[in-house]
Amino acid sequence: MQRQVWITNDTFHADVQYIETLWKRHSLKKLDLPLIDIGQGMPLVFVPILEHLEFVYARQVRSLSQTRRVVLYRRRETRQPPAISLQERAEELREVLDSLYIDRADLAGHGDAAMVLLTFALRYPQRCRSLIIISQGADYQISPHPLIWLLHELLLRLPIEGIVPTSLLQRTVINYITSCAKENTTAPALPRRLIEEQFHKIQLWPLVYKYSILPVIHTFDIREQLAALSTPVLLINRADDALAPEAKTAWMAQQLPDCRAYHVVPGRERFFLYSQAEVVTPLLHHFLEQVDHIGEGKAV
Repeated sequence: MQRQVWITNDTFHADVQYIETLWKRHSLKKLDLPLIDIGQGMPLVFVPILEHLEFVYARQVRSLSQTRRVVLYRRRETRQPPAISLQERAEELREVLDSLYIDRADLAGHGDAAMVLLTFALRYPQRCRSLIIISQGADYQISPHPLIWLLHELLLRLPIEGIVPTSLLQRTVINYITSCAKENTTAPALPRRLIEEQFHKIQLWPLVYKYSILPVIHTFDIREQLAALSTPVLLINRADDALAPEAKTAWMAQQLPDCRAYHVVPGRERFFLYSQAEVVTPLLHHFLEQVDHIGEGKAV
């Protein structure tokens, strides 16, 4: 009988606390936000997903900051109109880079954050030394999408956020995050209760979903623009991600002008970047070392 493998409570809480203790307030021209800036060397910037989910990058921040400068910021969330658009998220990233005097960096993004990263790369290719894309294809038409898309349309078009139960919306999102094939039981994963624990920290979740999340994900589609992404890319996914189907990331890997590597790892939930760090982090190290050699003019 196959063995269930889980990240323990102690491990998870230690990693969450590690990230929380690193935050420092950073004042930008227009923003005042928490930011992590540790290590020395070539800058690697992690683009954040939703607040309180930054733990997804915890193990990579810890490991990669040993050999390079690592930056992670907590993005601003809005709970009232106007909503924050995908383009504004890309500009938020630019403002962070400008405020830290980073002209060019290696950039990494997971899921929704990868949408921001890809949009930024299309707008500012000269600022991107390389891209690390985790769990995201070139569009966001998920299956089965009609029901969730109907909910999205209603939220975007009608003032129903006050009557949508927080528990229903959280449960729907977490169902997608934890979805996997029935036979996928041995890869390490986060227990659902720990994911729920972080989501419960997000205040006024329906408002955050309407004004901070939907404007980014609902119309994301860069399939026709992939040829313009000439930056070296590392693309990583798992086989059965409901929000980023592997067939779509495989197609994206073929369409990108300079996809250096495409890996499918044995993750069991969407946050495999964290739970499968022992597999994923060496892939990041190897890719970044390749990019370093290219930058130095050495053969790879």
